[in-house]
Amino acid sequence: MKNLTLIAFAALMAFFVLQGCQKAGLADIGDGKIKATKTEIEQYDLDTLLFTGAAATDSVKWTVTPANSSSIQIKGNAAIIYFFKTGVYSVSAQKISGGVTQSITITAVTRKPPVFIPDAGTTNTTVVTTVSDTTQFEPITGDVQVGAGLWREPNSGKVVVNFSPRTVNTYCSKGIMQYTAVVDASQNFSLDLVNIREPKGCAGATAPNSTSGGSQVFKNKLLDNGTHQIKITLNGVTYTGTIVITDTTMSINWPYTSGVIVVS
Repeated sequence: MKNLTLIAFAALMAFFVLQGCQKAGLADIGDGKIKATKTEIEQYDLDTLLFTGAAATDSVKWTVTPANSSSIQIKGNAAIIYFFKTGVYSVSAQKISGGVTQSITITAVTRKPPVFIPDAGTTNTTVVTTVSDTTQFEPITGDVQVGAGLWREPNSGKVVVNFSPRTVNTYCSKGIMQYTAVVDASQNFSLDLVNIREPKGCAGATAPNSTSGGSQVFKNKLLDNGTHQIKITLNGVTYTGTIVITDTTMSINWPYTSGVIVVS
C-alpha cells in the first residue's frame, strides 16, 4: 500500500487540453532560440518550452535557476515545466553534443485559491454524444499519471482535494482527454477516463502530454474529516483507493504502481 502524504497543492496542476511544444502559439523570447507559451504563470500551472537551437531528436540539457523550486519534464528539444515557489527563474537549454546555451526568464506568481462549491453530487464531464467528421477518437494506451493536490480553507479548516490526469504515451498536441468526474453526496470521488479526442490527420505531439481544465478535474468541494473513497476507471478497469483527512494531514492510500498511478 502506497501512502502519499500531501502538502497544499504540492501536485501537478496540469492542462486539460493536451499541449505539445509546437512552434505555432509559442511566443518568441529574446533571440528566438527558446520559445514559451507564456513568461508569467501561476504556481503549479504548466508552461511549454521549445528550444529551436536543437532538433526533436537531439539530447538537450535543461537547467533551472534557482534550483529546487520547479519540476521539468523533457523530451528532446521540448520541455514542460511548473514552479511550486513564486519568483523569477532563468531556464536554460543547451545541446549535449555542444552549442550555445540559450536562456529565458519566467516569473511564477501566487496561485489564486480555488473557488469553493459547497453543494455535493454535481458532475463535470467533457464526454460528448456526437462526433464531427473532422474528429477521431483514440483509446488511451499505457499508464496514466494522476497528480493529486489539496487546499485547506483557512476559515473552516476543511480541505479541497483535486486531481489532474496526464497520459504517459504521446498523442496529438490538439487532443483532448475525455472523462466523467463526480463527487457524490458522501464526498467520494469517481473519475472515468474515456479516450482521446483529436483532429483527423494529426501528426502527433513533440512533447510529453498533459491535462487541464482550469487545472483541475473535479468541481471543488469542501471535505469533512474522515475517509473518502477514490475510484478511477481506465479501459474498463477500476482502481480504488482512499483519502484520509484529519485536522492536520491528508493522506492518499493508493496501492497501484501501473495502470493508474497517483503522484504528488
